[in-house]
Amino acid sequence: MNSLATRFTSQLSRLVPLGKRVDDPLNDLRSAARWLDSLPVGDAFKFQDAVYRTLKRSNEEADSFTRGRLEIFMLLDERSRDLQDTLVHQYLRNSRMSRQMESQLWHAIYGLSWELARGYHSFVLHLSRDPGKRHEDVIPRITLRAVRAFGQLLKYRSMRYLAAGEKLWLHLHNLHRIAESGGFHRSAQRAYSDESFDCSCETAYLHILMLDLANSGTLYPRQIDMLDRWLCNWHSLLQLDTHLDPDGHTFVVDLAADAGPRRLRKPDLAKPLRFWGTDRLLQRLNDIFGDLLRGGAPRHAGLGDARTAESLELLDYLRQQWAPLAKREQRRAPREAIKRLVDVAHGLSTVVNQIKLSNAPARASPYGTGLDHNEADDVHVYGFVTDRTRERTSIMTTRAAASPDVERWVIHDESECGFGARVESRDKDWLRVGALIGFRPHDHDEWQLGIVRRLARQGDETRSVGIETLPATPELTMLLDLSTPAYSVSGFDEGPDMLPHACLRLNTSPPSLVLDPVLFAPGKMLEVHGSAERTHLVLGHPIDRSEGWMRVGFDPLD
Repeated sequence: MNSLATRFTSQLSRLVPLGKRVDDPLNDLRSAARWLDSLPVGDAFKFQDAVYRTLKRSNEEADSFTRGRLEIFMLLDERSRDLQDTLVHQYLRNSRMSRQMESQLWHAIYGLSWELARGYHSFVLHLSRDPGKRHEDVIPRITLRAVRAFGQLLKYRSMRYLAAGEKLWLHLHNLHRIAESGGFHRSAQRAYSDESFDCSCETAYLHILMLDLANSGTLYPRQIDMLDRWLCNWHSLLQLDTHLDPDGHTFVVDLAADAGPRRLRKPDLAKPLRFWGTDRLLQRLNDIFGDLLRGGAPRHAGLGDARTAESLELLDYLRQQWAPLAKREQRRAPREAIKRLVDVAHGLSTVVNQIKLSNAPARASPYGTGLDHNEADDVHVYGFVTDRTRERTSIMTTRAAASPDVERWVIHDESECGFGARVESRDKDWLRVGALIGFRPHDHDEWQLGIVRRLARQGDETRSVGIETLPATPELTMLLDLSTPAYSVSGFDEGPDMLPHACLRLNTSPPSLVLDPVLFAPGKMLEVHGSAERTHLVLGHPIDRSEGWMRVGFDPLD
């Protein structure tokens, strides 16, 4: 019996390599296809995690970079693309997801992209060294896939406001050099059979460079993804050159540096530099911008399902970021290094509450002006505010001053238009580009408004934050929505639409309101609540907006 079992085992070992299971997807292409068919397609997380672990195992095997293993690797890549897009869509769709969910989605997306980039890069290096040139038919395609995979890594890092790191730029530059030395850098090909457009290694490389130039830490993840899709339509408008043309070139990249592109200023021509201009692309952006202003649809301009307002905003931003140095908008005011403590509250409702608290003591009066309901009851019953009520009000004010909604930041630089700070980002899910904040020096009572315009991660728990300050001091204004008539009970108006809405008025030129987007409609009439005279406002067009707030111009009516 034992001898029969031994002979059977020895015969089986000849068929299956030592250390490998019969159902191992890395055995051959057929095993990989069967294994992929057995994965739960309905659970994107489990599917992607299984593919990620298999790709990682393949990349860590020293002898795995063969032509046969490449075919398996490419199949795993192709079959995971749809579910990778599903995870990206989930990541971009919900801007209010928790920090834990955001981290889980991002790491799932980034982890798979990293193994793909790492694997394709290794295959290119190993197969291109073959002296017999037996793999010339596949090297251009896997080089293109490797370039695009590294581009996706840089894109997903920018969505989290992370620096490039991990020598991503050096790997990307190296791939472009391989394409140039192989003479196929401008050969158009289709990276994946399910795509509807051809692309070359050079256009994919330029695509990544232009996306990086547009990213200054001020774009939302959705805007970064939208721009990534737009750039596919503009590949033909860009081309890399090895020789400098001072009149035609705008940007430069050093292929020997672990850094991205930069504006053309006094280049060192002894280095392996590549140059390109953006005149044709900027002309295309201007044409699209003008067409949208005349009522054209974004889809007809190749902008997909984007809304006209967000398309115009992003196009105008790109015209500044990709413009030549002489035409680029410069910083509005110089920065000054400074260290100062400020109290910070975030979100429209929280800022409104803090302004109410800061105004309440100054308005307290024994004659009934600005009293809360307890003080008003005392005046009505006794004719004055009792000491017991005053003590209660004082305690409540003291507790409110130490509210957990107020954080303390350290400002590191300041200008007339804003300031910069480094913030511990742990447990700060709200800290995103576009967030509305209220701030004041820690020893002052007067609040100002600001908007988070730039974010950059500095380590795992720290972020560099750029704040734009809004002009004028905000004034708390209570407005009644008159657009929907309320019903009456015993002569009193009822209904949610007759409750006053707290807004912040800025006495700028023209005047504006910061309000909840739910309250906004162009031409809407609102009544100022609590004023001595009956005053009405008519809302104009939005000036700025983000999640949970909107700044709108208005016209007063007598």
